[in-house]
Amino acid sequence: MHHKNRVVITAIVVAVCATAACGTHPSVSPVAPDPVGQAATQVISRNAQCTIHGSDTARVRRGNPHPPAYLAQLAPDGILRVGVNYGNPNNASRDGSGTLHGVAIDLACVIAADLEADVAFIAYSGIPPLLRGFDQREWVLGFTASAPNLATAHPHIGVENSYLVPAGSPFQAVGDVDRPGVRVSVAQGNSPDLYLTTHLRSAVLLRFPTVPEALGALRQGAVQAFAGARDTEFGFLAQMPSGRVLPDDFATFYLGINVSPNSPAALGYLNGFVERAKHSGLIQEAINRAGLVGVTIPPPL
Repeated sequence: MHHKNRVVITAIVVAVCATAACGTHPSVSPVAPDPVGQAATQVISRNAQCTIHGSDTARVRRGNPHPPAYLAQLAPDGILRVGVNYGNPNNASRDGSGTLHGVAIDLACVIAADLEADVAFIAYSGIPPLLRGFDQREWVLGFTASAPNLATAHPHIGVENSYLVPAGSPFQAVGDVDRPGVRVSVAQGNSPDLYLTTHLRSAVLLRFPTVPEALGALRQGAVQAFAGARDTEFGFLAQMPSGRVLPDDFATFYLGINVSPNSPAALGYLNGFVERAKHSGLIQEAINRAGLVGVTIPPPL
């Protein structure tokens, strides 16, 4: 097995690649962590790294001699290419060996099994590089919140967002943070950034390329609060034991599987997949496997 790295840029599933745009089948391999601004491609032949129950059982195409239209939009050459923002643990995380884990990985593996396709994961450190990867047709599926130029499937997870503050902070609730002179760190282009840009009246946002860098600014005392997902903030308390996550939320954001607006068959398939995954318990199982807190499953539609 070998691997192939691509310089690109970024947790919604997006279907855009045509066979010519995506190239021939890449090979299979885990990869080392990539520097900011680069993406690493992992192709998993026969879903060898997919460990969630049911990922080894194809259901959609079995016995159907005529591939459905959505297959041509999602995996035209037999590989489902998945863009993953591992900077958001509610989508995925990446260990020291470069292996990806999380809800996005589990759902993509089951989708690939449904399509009887191999799955390739392309890792990104944040949303801006993920979206540039979409524009450059580096991947077919990507998990994030809704974004311009993407059609969004039914949301599969809701993420509670609040502020993380240091010891001694006077802030007791999210409404206390929006004051003159307060600096808030945030990852550039993510949902908290987009929301707070239009809702903060007095506090100032300081944007960083990645979530770890935004958290680091809080630990170093460069800002008075970090804005992000509760799961991320509670996870960071091990590095900042004196910190506090405020008890209320400034917003809940929904992650979905997105496709190109030019892929209506794929969007319809993904809407159905998400609703089946809600009813079957697949999404809850993926959340439990990832150990996420501060997340909810949207009601069935």
